[in-house]
Amino acid sequence: MKIIFLYQNGLHCIVCKIAGGAALAVGIWLIVDISTFTNLISKIDESDVLTKTDPDVIKTISYILIIVGALTFIVSFLGYCGAMFESRCLLCIYGILILVVLILECTVVGLSFSWNSETEQGVRTLLKATMKYYATNEDKTEAVTVAWDGIMNQMKCCGVDNYTDFSQSPNWSMIEKKVPEACCNKINGILQDSNCPTNPSLSNSYYMQGCYNAIINSIQENAAIAIGVAVVLVFVELIVIILALYLACCYWRPQHVLTCWCCC
Repeated sequence: MKIIFLYQNGLHCIVCKIAGGAALAVGIWLIVDISTFTNLISKIDESDVLTKTDPDVIKTISYILIIVGALTFIVSFLGYCGAMFESRCLLCIYGILILVVLILECTVVGLSFSWNSETEQGVRTLLKATMKYYATNEDKTEAVTVAWDGIMNQMKCCGVDNYTDFSQSPNWSMIEKKVPEACCNKINGILQDSNCPTNPSLSNSYYMQGCYNAIINSIQENAAIAIGVAVVLVFVELIVIILALYLACCYWRPQHVLTCWCCC
């Protein structure tokens, strides 16, 4: 049983350990030497987002990566150590933490199925509320601007519903442009039509295509893959939880002594 749990836990946690370790490493790298990381990313990312991002935003992201990476790695390590050293306490903690994660995942899935017109309108309103922070400073790219430019470049869309959403930004209204460059067609990172920001059209931009519908369509197109991955993940997590609590409560305990308190 111990070998089975170690094998099952290993399959479940190997990705978690790699992801947690990677997040932790990137977070530490950003804090210790951000310049080398920025130079590396700039060779991959043509939009050069990191060099345009506020240093305070990058620092916040690095702290988040360190926290998430450390927690992910520690949780995985708890399960492995609990089985290796036959520690009921470690296995109970590990099983409960995985159960909490499973409940959160099920909650997210449940909320996605309860999506309705009111929820849709609420999400649209929330997204449009961020537009007033777009182009806070033309020479200094803020977090909201970076996020929206990244979404529009990747999804080939403009604004929440269309380009008119940018009129909610006071700073954008003072700029002599109708759409950001992120809304324009590009070839190898270069504008296909240099007049696009001031004179957008259906041929040189996607200024009438909203990002909200683009994101929803992308999710629907990949729904089958997402559901398949979710089902496999939930199944593996359930097996891990059952094995962890069984080993802690029953397997390493005399058969005539059964209790719900696994750590005694």
